[in-house]
Amino acid sequence: MRAYRSAGNPGTALRTATPPGLDRVAGSGPSSTRREFNGGVGTPIRHPLIDAITERVALVESRAQVVRLSAPLVDLLARPLAAGRTLVLLTPETSRLTIGLRSALVAAKARWMVTTAGGFRDGLSGLEHTSLDEAVAAAHVVPVDSDEDDPDGADGSSGPRRSGGETGSSTQLSVDVTILHRGDNDTLLGGALEALTEAIGGYRPVAWGSSEPLERPWDRWVLTQDARHRAPEPTRIMVEGEHVSAAVTARVTARGIEETVALTADVPGGPAGLDAAIDRLRAVLAELTRTSLPTFALVLAREGEADRSFRPVTYPPPNPVALLIGAPSVRRLDLHAQTFAPEQSIDVVGRHDLPAFLLPLGSAEESGWDALHDALDSVGGERLTTLVEEPLLAVWDDDLHGDVDWHGAPHPHDFPTTEPEG
Repeated sequence: MRAYRSAGNPGTALRTATPPGLDRVAGSGPSSTRREFNGGVGTPIRHPLIDAITERVALVESRAQVVRLSAPLVDLLARPLAAGRTLVLLTPETSRLTIGLRSALVAAKARWMVTTAGGFRDGLSGLEHTSLDEAVAAAHVVPVDSDEDDPDGADGSSGPRRSGGETGSSTQLSVDVTILHRGDNDTLLGGALEALTEAIGGYRPVAWGSSEPLERPWDRWVLTQDARHRAPEPTRIMVEGEHVSAAVTARVTARGIEETVALTADVPGGPAGLDAAIDRLRAVLAELTRTSLPTFALVLAREGEADRSFRPVTYPPPNPVALLIGAPSVRRLDLHAQTFAPEQSIDVVGRHDLPAFLLPLGSAEESGWDALHDALDSVGGERLTTLVEEPLLAVWDDDLHGDVDWHGAPHPHDFPTTEPEG
């Protein structure tokens, strides 16, 4: 149940109360709360995690210091809510979310709200609200990575800010990459994740699972078989290792597998080791274009929590340091090196017949935002956005998954050690 501070003394013990506008049935405690949502067939059913409902909100409350993506929460997030309600996770300002839970909330278009003296604050965007219904009625704002010229954030957030270099902070690299695979029996997922984490700091994935805590030891074959068994439903799993956290989504179709990896890892040596880690990542991304079919990748340097969790604060803006436009995107958008301005730095990578573009952006001392904006302007930001919006299969499946072997041309998986010609 939600914990509220006494209005007369903010430092007094927390007490349990019912927020204004939340509808409860007779009785007391969580067991008496009305718990209902639409199970997808139009019949309201119960779920033990729902603590209260309003006209617009289905509320889940937690006072845990670190809120994780538990199995019951995975189940709830996968179910459509009744009557268009939005799922809201409500916590104190002292709570933190794991990367897995934050990623799952965003994917499900759910909200993380924290209690404040004046009402509520969105834990992701920092926007203040007087009620939960008002919060979900407002536009769904997902935090936008802003550049140094916009210190207040692109969304105008007003919540507390985390300063770089705070105790417990860590210099990190975040990588988002999507890769297309052939649907062959010997295809294994997780290779890109292993290569990227190794490049950043010599790290290795240790455990994985669809809910937290993660209990399965890292095994690419088992992970791939799990994704195949869940098809046609997508598989979404979390991965943890020493100094690394990641979310992996796999969509298996008859014509191929789409793997999306979002990872965050600590940089060895902190800021002093950042440029070397960026160089290693760029080299691995270039190698991926020769051994597989990445469609798109973006690398950001950022300051975050030492345990890679998220607090309800506004973090220092990340710095984009590398952009990869993979061969499928190059082909789909009909891009050429001449597409970009002469002053833009571009490395043509991949195979001779499957070129990809790797663009160095920022560094430890230099902002990459101008370079990223210039690259997106050259390509056409809206055109590129259509290729990275979810669900990606809606974009790629009809004409690109069918072209995974490029109409009979040799596929990179067939010749993993082949170097580009010329």
